[in-house]
Amino acid sequence: MKAMSENPAPHRSGLAAIVGRANVGKSTLLNALVGRKLSIVSAKPHTTRRQLLGVLQGGDFQAGLLDTPGFLRKGRDALDAAMARELASALADADAALLAAEPRLPGDVERTLMRQIAHAGTPAALAITKTDSVPKTRLLPVIARYAEEHPFTEIVPVSAAENDGLDRLANALRACLPEREPLFPPDMLTNRPARFLVAELVREKVFERYADEVPYDAAVEIDAFEEREGAAPDYVRAVIYVDKPSQKRLLIGKGGGALKEVGTLARPEIESLTGRPVYLELWVKVNSKWRRKPGFIHRET
Repeated sequence: MKAMSENPAPHRSGLAAIVGRANVGKSTLLNALVGRKLSIVSAKPHTTRRQLLGVLQGGDFQAGLLDTPGFLRKGRDALDAAMARELASALADADAALLAAEPRLPGDVERTLMRQIAHAGTPAALAITKTDSVPKTRLLPVIARYAEEHPFTEIVPVSAAENDGLDRLANALRACLPEREPLFPPDMLTNRPARFLVAELVREKVFERYADEVPYDAAVEIDAFEEREGAAPDYVRAVIYVDKPSQKRLLIGKGGGALKEVGTLARPEIESLTGRPVYLELWVKVNSKWRRKPGFIHRET
């Protein structure tokens, strides 16, 4: 008599919002989980401005990971208000939440986010990030405190830099999702078009090249994106908007040298993203007080 085969595990699928304070490593975590750079990373606070979906394709699950802007306690202008709405929208739409927190006891930001997750009524996992930066003995009281303050389905220490804990975190996310047929095509990575991702890469390199010299008042819009046939490189023209003429002069640099460096940094990553050679042209324009113009913020590529 043949032994009966066990029933396969049911397929799970859904959206999971990654939330946390600024610079906690949410974008790095998303990129590590999906195995591809989709969300830009910078030491500048609130680099992520728009919600971005990255699809984690598991064998018996799909997790649509929503990268969100860092939590803002108090907004300053229309840009900050838009980012706060992006975070609230992600939590409202999600089937699950993933709170990302540094390896230290929870603060006001984390407690506020835990209250929001509890109010939404969604199951949540906790990822304690950057665990390679502290001794493992420091993690135990942190894990214990978070376990006391919120009923997380699982608390997972992770280090994206060392590729540690990511498989366990993926399984924790799977357990949070409802039993459901796949929501996304099996080859889907993100819901954002190439134009958006290219603009983000240019913005990342602006932050990287100028460090603290350039304030947060910079935005990038793709003015032209021409996909060409054969061996001819695709043509991309990106406009970098700044708030003041002095910022424009700084971005361009003497003889355009500084701006050329931005292009040199961005081009290889754009070509890796598109799989095509690219001719990248960069321009800098002044758009006074663009952060306070909702129409401009929403049309940012």
